[in-house]
Amino acid sequence: MKKHSDKKAYILIGISMILFLLVSILSFVSIKTLQGNAKVVNFDGIVRGATQKLIKMELQEAYSDVDVENTIEKRDALRNRLDTILFALDTGKGKTEETKNIIVLNDPTHKEDIKKLLVQWNDLKKEIKNVRDKVPNAPQELFLKSEAYFVLANDTVFAAEAYSERQVNNSTTILIVVNGLFIGFILIAGVFIIRGFAARKRADALGKIAYVDSLTGLENRASCERLITHLKANPSDNNLAVLMFDMNNLKLANDFLGHQGGDKIIAKFASILNEESKGFGFIGRFGGDEFLGIFENADLNKAEEYLALVNNQVSAFNSLQVNEIEKISFASGISIGHLSRTTVDDMIYEADRNMYANKRQMKLKL
Repeated sequence: MKKHSDKKAYILIGISMILFLLVSILSFVSIKTLQGNAKVVNFDGIVRGATQKLIKMELQEAYSDVDVENTIEKRDALRNRLDTILFALDTGKGKTEETKNIIVLNDPTHKEDIKKLLVQWNDLKKEIKNVRDKVPNAPQELFLKSEAYFVLANDTVFAAEAYSERQVNNSTTILIVVNGLFIGFILIAGVFIIRGFAARKRADALGKIAYVDSLTGLENRASCERLITHLKANPSDNNLAVLMFDMNNLKLANDFLGHQGGDKIIAKFASILNEESKGFGFIGRFGGDEFLGIFENADLNKAEEYLALVNNQVSAFNSLQVNEIEKISFASGISIGHLSRTTVDDMIYEADRNMYANKRQMKLKL
């Protein structure tokens, strides 16, 4: 179930990354498209304004005997500029630095308007020539044709602006949808990841519970067996110390104090074993009132040092007890060996045998 949840999370994260890449590409394409559209709108406006300026200059020349700034060179330069801009708007090919990278709008109305503008522009250029050649009534004809041209130029600008606005709206809608999907998949993936973490945390907690003795808080029998199995599969290169502990008089404590009283004594002894085990090695509850210690890289002196610390703690505890039954009494046995010459099972057996020998000696002293 956990692996299935993780797989879903990874799939969703993968989809989210693809969507993120798609958003990035769409954003880049949208920006480039809008830049191109803006350039076309700008050039449409230049065509409208520059043509109007050129017509005014030509009419001023026709009706005035004095030419101050309205030189023919300026008018020809402006006419040539209009030629290159209209050609670029119609074909998408820029002949000058100004018209470089221009695009053709993918809008039928704008394309048709540009075609009409080219036709009318050619007519205007003929009338301009007639005006310059002093053909009778040429200025009036130029003025009338320019009026129709300006109306068409306005329509062309409006068509480009409308198309650009539609493109902005479409791009915005697509980006909103894709971003929404991206955020949605990220949130869903987050939910799966959080659930996966929670499941792993629960599994770890359950795993710890499975190897912890509920009464004493020590490692339980299953944990002892796990360590024994590990040592069999991976023998230590150093000496190993195995210690066995068995509590005395526990049946008497249970009879007079009840099992809760007996459990209290077991828990206290386990607490002492655990507290003093720091820096020595493993301590676990091997059975009801039996405890197992396994110290790697330890010799007899190390094992006896630990046993002395435990005895001191037990003596200190017992000195505070009024009732003899509530005092802790235990027997212990030690086995020292090297796994290249013996086995963990044999060492546990030897420690257990030594522990029972100690128990017998304790009974003889009573």
